[in-house]
Amino acid sequence: MNMNDFRKKIFLNSQYCTYYIDNGCTVLAGIMRNLGYKYAVKLPQEKLTQVNLVYRKFTTLMNCLAGAEILLFIYLFMFPYFLKLMELPFFVMALSLSVIPLVMLYLTYIFVNCLYENYLTKYTGAYQKVKFQPNIYKIDPMAFKLYKETPRKSIYIMAFVIIAFLCYIFVPLIIDTSVTNGKYKNALNMSNIYLKIVPISPDMYAQRAYSKFKLRKYMDAVDDYKLANAYSKSQVFNLDILGTKTYYLNFDEMIKEFDLEITKREKKVEKQFILAEKANYLMKNNKYNQALNIYNELINTYENREDIAFAPEEIYYNRGKAKALTGDINGAKNDIAVSKKMCFDCKFSYDTKLVIKP
Repeated sequence: MNMNDFRKKIFLNSQYCTYYIDNGCTVLAGIMRNLGYKYAVKLPQEKLTQVNLVYRKFTTLMNCLAGAEILLFIYLFMFPYFLKLMELPFFVMALSLSVIPLVMLYLTYIFVNCLYENYLTKYTGAYQKVKFQPNIYKIDPMAFKLYKETPRKSIYIMAFVIIAFLCYIFVPLIIDTSVTNGKYKNALNMSNIYLKIVPISPDMYAQRAYSKFKLRKYMDAVDDYKLANAYSKSQVFNLDILGTKTYYLNFDEMIKEFDLEITKREKKVEKQFILAEKANYLMKNNKYNQALNIYNELINTYENREDIAFAPEEIYYNRGKAKALTGDINGAKNDIAVSKKMCFDCKFSYDTKLVIKP
């Protein structure tokens, strides 16, 4: 196939191919490209020029309606009911997300095509409905020449699509960089805008939650972490929720939250990690004896060479502080000395380590 025939093939499949000549008869394309309208004669060029202009208007109308319908479907149905859809069986969910928009688009094509047929009846007269099946031998040379000389305005649409895709990819990276650099207000503002456009992104909810946590908007952060869990269909942010709650729940409620999370965990190593955080929380609230009991349990686990998920040097140091505050000065000195041997320049605190940067 030579280059000219290749271009003709592209032309046949494009919206620019609006008619062809079949045995001296003009066949016009419908808005639904499988439909054609055959006339008993070859239509004059002035009529074809006018029909082409109107055809462009109808295809533009069709594309606008299709785009509007897809956006409405996404923002009025898919996004608001996404969590409920995720709870449905996969087959039902797939049908809901595919059949509904396809039926809507098909009905819209029929509606616009009927309007176009009405125009043809009034402007060009009676026709016979046939299949629209052009080939390179039936192309009107004038139509193909016009196609080659016509500017491709679709490049602007492609540019818009590319820009939207790049924003979808790179804006989360920019937000992540802002969080890394401590620019939490910028990250919060950008994530608010992003989530208005794509309100089903679990990673973005996590980024926004962490930014809110750093800005001391703790209750709002918990709400976002819960949404991140929901949209990711997981419980991966449970520890972040637990850690954030330590900053605003009262003591008794928080202890219940710790105990509930510990009972949920099946692995002992995970239970111990949360126990270490619970002990630090007890220290922050001046419950030194209760914290000391937990530290003793954790150090026994470490000395028995069991698997652990906490930092033993920190537990020794914190147990030393607990012993000092309960009157065991010698025991405190020994634990702190052990801690310094394990990590001489470490600086420890009782702040939660449950909340981590996503």
